[in-house]
Amino acid sequence: MGKIVSLSPLSNVLGVDYMDRLARPVASLTPVIGVALVGRAYVAHMAVEGDPARFGVSDVPVIAGLPAPKNGRLPQDLLSRVVKASRGRGFWALCALGEGEWQGFVACLTKRAHDLAESAGEYVAADVVDGVARFAWVLRQADIFYGYEPELTA
Repeated sequence: MGKIVSLSPLSNVLGVDYMDRLARPVASLTPVIGVALVGRAYVAHMAVEGDPARFGVSDVPVIAGLPAPKNGRLPQDLLSRVVKASRGRGFWALCALGEGEWQGFVACLTKRAHDLAESAGEYVAADVVDGVARFAWVLRQADIFYGYEPELTA
């Protein structure tokens, strides 16, 4: 994560919108925790992309079937499409990791979220962490699909 200055312009907008929507019903998902979860899951996808064999995979799937931009504009319902792709059984077709590896990753993310929340005393549930991580994983794939990249240090 040290080399990433910022997520792509697309991911920044979609990530903030989604975290804002989740913060209303999930008060324990503070902005600090939301940013940490999205950032780590997004970067985890990049790590798997960079060296799939290191993570025991031969291929890193990327979301397909998103609409092409019209007049240079991305679809207005892109956030909904990313959220939908991150939920349910369809996620596993997009996740390069096995379910066991994913659950281990989510357990580590949950621990980090709890460490960040310790002073407030309100902990984010593991299923919320899992949902945010899935969203960020697919968010990276939307970036790849549309040709966006995060801003990296020189």
